[in-house]
Amino acid sequence: MLEQLKAHYKEALTTDQSISNPNDYEWFYTNSGEQLGILKSHLTEQEKQLLSIFLTPIPQNQPFTNKREFMWYHFLIRGDTKQIDWQQNHAFCCRFIQFHLKQTTVHKEDFNEAVKELLPSNPIIIWENDHQGVIIEEKKEGEREIVSFAEFIDTLSSDLYINLRIFIGQVYPFTETLREYYMFEKEYFQLAMTHISKQTILTMEDAVPLLFIKGGINNKELQHAIRFIDSIKDDAELFDTIKTFFECSLNVSLAAKKLYIHRNSLQYRIEKFSERTGIDIKHFKGAVTTYLAMLAYEHLYK
Repeated sequence: MLEQLKAHYKEALTTDQSISNPNDYEWFYTNSGEQLGILKSHLTEQEKQLLSIFLTPIPQNQPFTNKREFMWYHFLIRGDTKQIDWQQNHAFCCRFIQFHLKQTTVHKEDFNEAVKELLPSNPIIIWENDHQGVIIEEKKEGEREIVSFAEFIDTLSSDLYINLRIFIGQVYPFTETLREYYMFEKEYFQLAMTHISKQTILTMEDAVPLLFIKGGINNKELQHAIRFIDSIKDDAELFDTIKTFFECSLNVSLAAKKLYIHRNSLQYRIEKFSERTGIDIKHFKGAVTTYLAMLAYEHLYK
């Protein structure tokens, strides 16, 4: 098909994305993921509509570098589930890192390049508008990478002269409910930014307590907010251990005595909880969030 288009449009068609005048072209993806551009001056409106039947038009205001970014954009921002190949990615999990910039003057290409250099997971970056977007980390199940997001923020802020805030989401399996999870976390990010003005790195530990006090929270929203409890809900011993730890005011010795276990065993279970959920309950925010989530879980399901 590409050869037929080249024969028809000749010099008006290009596959070179680095040309000096890309805005003079209408850009498309072929079914194999290759980009091609056709000079707008050589296209009628009827031809554009015809080409859109067997080619995928690329929005000009988005700096897509590959079809994968394009597919994620249409799925998350436009709600188009047809673009994502679910079967190909069923073994993967993903995490959304949403970002917000105070400035609108940053070059998106520079930002994208800097993010990909700082994050080891070869992330996908989607811009929703000039102020905000999402970094998508695709991971194999159980794969964990330690990233210092404080250094991440500092490096980007100093190198690009930007004021950046991020929301680090939870890890989700690759299913069609991903967009729903993304929209929930988008709401959490906005809520946290509104009430926590000086913090640049925001997480579920920041958002969950705010959800409980904002009012109007429904059961579906609550179920998602406490979703991290799902990873321990079938482990009654671990659930009861962590709850006892909270009821003993985070006193390891007292909780271990009450549970009739050695304090090292309790420490091991606390680490096990943090590894499964991504929530550090040895810190105040993590403890508050988890305790509220446990109470909400028992309210909803017991």
